[in-house]
Amino acid sequence: MRPTVEYIEKRFDEFNRMIFGGHLPPISVRLSDAGSYLGQFVSKARTLPDGTCVHDGCELRISARMDLPQNTVDDTIIHEMIHYFIHYNRLPERAPHGPIFRSIMNGINASYGRNITVSHRCTPAQRSEAISRPAWHVIAVLHFRNPAGKIGVKVLPRTVQKVIMYHSRVSAVPGIDHIELYLHNDPYFNRYPVSSALHYHEVLSDEIMKHLDGARRLAINGSMLVYAR
Repeated sequence: MRPTVEYIEKRFDEFNRMIFGGHLPPISVRLSDAGSYLGQFVSKARTLPDGTCVHDGCELRISARMDLPQNTVDDTIIHEMIHYFIHYNRLPERAPHGPIFRSIMNGINASYGRNITVSHRCTPAQRSEAISRPAWHVIAVLHFRNPAGKIGVKVLPRTVQKVIMYHSRVSAVPGIDHIELYLHNDPYFNRYPVSSALHYHEVLSDEIMKHLDGARRLAINGSMLVYAR
């Protein structure tokens, strides 16, 4: 699976109640396109007038670049929540994955049957598996008014509202002639991050269209996505 902000927020609330006693305040969540790590806990440091250094602006970043098993995504969320717990409670940890982190991690693994590890970086095996595993994607193909052998491609969340919103907003961008929507499970599209941000990736038309062979065309019908005839 590729996590969404909604999924991460939901799991954060569930794990907060189940594992951390509901003591962690809500935190900002952001999807990352990182290929070198699965998650990050980030806090911004600032210096007060008296010289005291404080950390605020906490953020949970989870990579949505790869299609990974749900348990791996959940373990990544909990991993970063341990960092948040240590930070929020000002525990005297000596290193990012020092004895306090390891003690909490081992306790969670034993009590809840998790498989959290010290490393939260993508392994070569995970990258290879994620790239080769078929997964269903909603794919937007953008055709430009002045073609030069290139088109735009965007992999969208499988949420009807976000697909329709993206289609509406990008259709109004100068230079965009029209947008085609497809549903396909070709592993080729695993390489693209899933998001509803307005940007897209320019690719060669011949390259992308051969990977859309066998895809189902989608159409927008009011507030619904339907198969195009």
